[in-house]
Amino acid sequence: MIPAVALPCPVLIADIGGTNCRLSLLAEHGAAPKALARISTGAFPTPEQALESVLSTLYTRPRSAVLAVAGPLHGHSAQLTNAGWYFDGPKLAQALRLQQGLLVNDFEALAAALAVLGAEDVVTLVAGQPEATGPRLVLGPGTGFGAAALLQRGEASVLVPTECGHIGIGPEDPAEVKLWPALSEGLPRVTIEALLRGDGLVRFHRAVAQQSGLAEPDISAADVTTLALDGNPAALMAVICFWRLLARVAGDLALALKATGGVYLAGGIAPRILPLADKATLQAVFSSKPPVEDLAARFALHVITADAAAERGAAAIACEPARFGLDDPARLWFA
Repeated sequence: MIPAVALPCPVLIADIGGTNCRLSLLAEHGAAPKALARISTGAFPTPEQALESVLSTLYTRPRSAVLAVAGPLHGHSAQLTNAGWYFDGPKLAQALRLQQGLLVNDFEALAAALAVLGAEDVVTLVAGQPEATGPRLVLGPGTGFGAAALLQRGEASVLVPTECGHIGIGPEDPAEVKLWPALSEGLPRVTIEALLRGDGLVRFHRAVAQQSGLAEPDISAADVTTLALDGNPAALMAVICFWRLLARVAGDLALALKATGGVYLAGGIAPRILPLADKATLQAVFSSKPPVEDLAARFALHVITADAAAERGAAAIACEPARFGLDDPARLWFA
């Protein structure tokens, strides 16, 4: 049996991205985290000030914290990739009067969530032939692009955070070749994250507009999504192209991991554009991987639709860090 070495409650649970910071409180182990606040990452110069602005309003302060941050980790520290916040675990503990805590990558928390989410929390795009104990991969676009894996080893679940978003990418079919000059315009290097994130939707819209000889309005990623759902032709085509590239990349990364347990799309964008996902097209793109079509046909593709999935994963880590291999002095920090 895995020893239950839990973080002391109440536990502050945070999902911290380049745009928003969502905070919850885990009152007791096994309970669902209770939402506290959602604040803008850009509204505060430091994470200490942002978190204290919420904690100072609580009657009972948390004793520990699990902070899921959108950036690479270095032991007790982390830097947001798409924002200026820097995290130093022991200093955070002192500033926020915490006994101990843990920094995890935001997709590391999403990978942990795969161990606790149910069938009602996902929508299946490609059924595949998943293996119950096979490696599972979670990835997706938001302010940036993240990916992590969950590997099952008996009772233990090994989390593998990655920086897959910074892998280079190029066009694969004639339609992408036509769009690529506009998609890559101004980029020193074309990466998965450069195209498959919120700003990437804007790039796809610009590329489609240029190909169609249309004047491109100055719009945001949210505008592109709204227009596409309303049937605007250029926006709709932009989202269709975005979906195709996302499915292609998901299939490629599935091959890299041999993700026979399934691939899960997460982040803020995929659930919003889910109504525009054509399952037949996405299955063809996701599974068309010559000369290994037989292997690729086994992979399943899902979209996580559950609210606060990363927070649920972080709460699972708080309850059983040893289950996920995170009861490690190199990762845990103390005041």
